[in-house]
Amino acid sequence: MQSNPPIETLVADLFDVVAVYNQGAKIALALAPRYDAGRSSASLRERLTTAGYDFTLDGAESSWLLLIDPKPKLRIPTLNILLFILTLLSVYVVPIFLSALTQSMLIIAQHVQTPLDGIIDEFRLMAAAAPSAWNRTPERLAQGDGVEFTLAIMSILFIHEMGHFVASRRRHVVTSWPYFIPAPNIIGTFGAVIKSKSPFWNRRDLIEVGAAGPIAGWIVAVFWLIFGLTRSHILPNDAFTPEMIGFSLEGESILMRLATLSTLGVAPDGFSYHLSEGAFAGLVGMLVTAINLLPIGQLDGGHILYGSARRVQHRFAVIALAALLVLGLLSPMWWVFAVMGLIFGLKHPPTLNDELPPSRFAVGMAVASLVIFGLSFTPIPFR
Repeated sequence: MQSNPPIETLVADLFDVVAVYNQGAKIALALAPRYDAGRSSASLRERLTTAGYDFTLDGAESSWLLLIDPKPKLRIPTLNILLFILTLLSVYVVPIFLSALTQSMLIIAQHVQTPLDGIIDEFRLMAAAAPSAWNRTPERLAQGDGVEFTLAIMSILFIHEMGHFVASRRRHVVTSWPYFIPAPNIIGTFGAVIKSKSPFWNRRDLIEVGAAGPIAGWIVAVFWLIFGLTRSHILPNDAFTPEMIGFSLEGESILMRLATLSTLGVAPDGFSYHLSEGAFAGLVGMLVTAINLLPIGQLDGGHILYGSARRVQHRFAVIALAALLVLGLLSPMWWVFAVMGLIFGLKHPPTLNDELPPSRFAVGMAVASLVIFGLSFTPIPFR
């Protein structure tokens, strides 16, 4: 990481800096708001607090004084720590519970005299199976189930988000610490997000911050995939139980296909790949990376494409949306991401200085991201 940014840089988009002078170990800046004084001061307070600075900001109307310690402190907010712990627990427990729930539901369904009809019957079956599944979950955890998957998923997410975080600090873009999101789904999380508290200064910074996360997280995901495939097997289809992760190469990504064939070979007819927890986590990590690299709005891919070729980003976002709608016919999960793209917007906003061209290093990161997307995109995930 580079040294801390000049304080003037952190306020320049909100205030005109009238004067700067030293006051002991602190720096004092006389400021004049460029826009609404109330909103500008609130934004600046939030930005400096997020970046870890000790400061006071006082004033009214056109005259403000910022007194600040120029050396920020490393402070991780309590909420971010709490969400990380909750996500760690949900990734560890929820997938095991859902696996046990599926098995319990199948056992109960075998003893039901009348066939299940409709979503209400499904919910009744789920409610009946839940106590048994919850009782079986500690047994599974005690056997070591879930440990490898939890380590893999959390390391992929953490490295991805810290890639963004470190790149943003390097380029003097103020971002929050990652907010991890626990969830009651098959992987126990909706991932993590980082909030930007200052604008992107130019397209170079936009590419570097946007691409650093996917590249870093993808490297970790590939490690877990290769490691996990060495612990995976080819089994007859009738040997699979609900808690086992079955997998075929139909509709898979290029990298997943190549890695599986080179590690395990071809699965004969009537056989499928039984993935270890690490391999499944690597598969999920690559899929999430590819989704993040879609060239839509505020996704990482939107950042990268706008920074690389701003005039065509919106055009490619529309094409990506149309492709997701078509792919939804094969895997309905793509319709969810298409709706999210429409909600959050397809078009990327400009940076403060769009005219500054990206550096060669930034262009190289953009090319690497494109290659990662091509290798990792999975047309039919979670069959």
